[in-house]
Amino acid sequence: MQIGSAKKNLLIFSLLSLNIVEQAASVISGTIPGMAKSFPAQSEVNIEMLTTIVSIFVTIFVLVSGFIVKKIGQKQTAIIGLTIATVSSVIPFFSNSFILIMISRALLGVGIGLANPLAISLIGAFFKGEERAKIMGWRTAAAGVGTAVMTYIAGQLLTFGWHSAYLVYLLFIPTLILFILFVPSPEKYAIDKKETDHSDKKDSLNTEQPNYKDPKMTIFGLTILIFLVLTAMMIVMVKLALLYVGKGIGTATQASTALSILSFAQVLGGIMFGKAYLSLKKNVLSISLLLAGLSLVSIGFVTSRIILIALMILIGIAGGLIIPYIFNRITEISLPKNAPLNTSIALVGSNFGAFISPYAASLIGKTSADSIINAGGLLLILAVITLAMNFKILFHHSSQKIS
Repeated sequence: MQIGSAKKNLLIFSLLSLNIVEQAASVISGTIPGMAKSFPAQSEVNIEMLTTIVSIFVTIFVLVSGFIVKKIGQKQTAIIGLTIATVSSVIPFFSNSFILIMISRALLGVGIGLANPLAISLIGAFFKGEERAKIMGWRTAAAGVGTAVMTYIAGQLLTFGWHSAYLVYLLFIPTLILFILFVPSPEKYAIDKKETDHSDKKDSLNTEQPNYKDPKMTIFGLTILIFLVLTAMMIVMVKLALLYVGKGIGTATQASTALSILSFAQVLGGIMFGKAYLSLKKNVLSISLLLAGLSLVSIGFVTSRIILIALMILIGIAGGLIIPYIFNRITEISLPKNAPLNTSIALVGSNFGAFISPYAASLIGKTSADSIINAGGLLLILAVITLAMNFKILFHHSSQKIS
């Protein structure tokens, strides 16, 4: 990207800040007990719906986002999404109406759904090659750090009452300002125009990749992959507390601490992704799946808290490598005009995988240990499949060179 260093850094920072919306719905989960007291006529399920309704609308509008982009462009769609999220997210601070609060949370889901895919596709629009891979890893780290910071601030604001906790969403305002000021419209940007006018074969973002005859099938495969990975990864999140208590490893609170360590390790994995991709290329996916699978299987057998925390760190690092690899791969095989929709499809797969993980856990294991072990087995199978596909592509390239 041929722009000045200062402008480039501001662009990168603005794009990364957009990722704080990714997990924003969950940062006020600590308000649920206080809201339950304020709305005694509402059931516990209805109160908890204030968190889950956001996810429902995110899933819907992640797909809608791709179609809106084709009408008005990526930057405009992201600005609309951020504006909706910013305004709707603080309504609970001012309101005592449960219905209005529920509507505002649904609108937050609309805003996040519109903006979230563009946090990924815009990186692919402005950067290419190793630089894009590095920033894609930073994206994962930024999302994790942003969620942790917002959750902490919301917890501090909670001391002033549950209404005040919703003021944490005011952090969306600087994100919106940065995005408006420092992110150009990619449709008008030279790199985007050049790639849109050329065929897949000449796509400058795809210099290392084979010329796929049917990229839609590749997008479908990557969506299935991220769906299965998120399902397996979330099973350990759902079942770890039960494993701790059931096997006498520790308390539910200690299990929560282990999960927090996993989240921070995922941030570390995201930071490492750029260098890992530079060194390992496509093999980073197979190796990360193998690492995560072996760690999950091991969790089902160990009873040492120290070893278990070490395994959680390995799982977090592996997750921080797998997710950016998949989204980086999508941008590599997508023309800029199709990238937002392709990214949206993969995000739906990841959201759905996380959603069904509790049900999947009950299907693949009678105990928490069995569920985690079998989830690890699934990741090991995926590791073997992706490794076999890499060898197939390598063999195909070698045959072409010989012929």
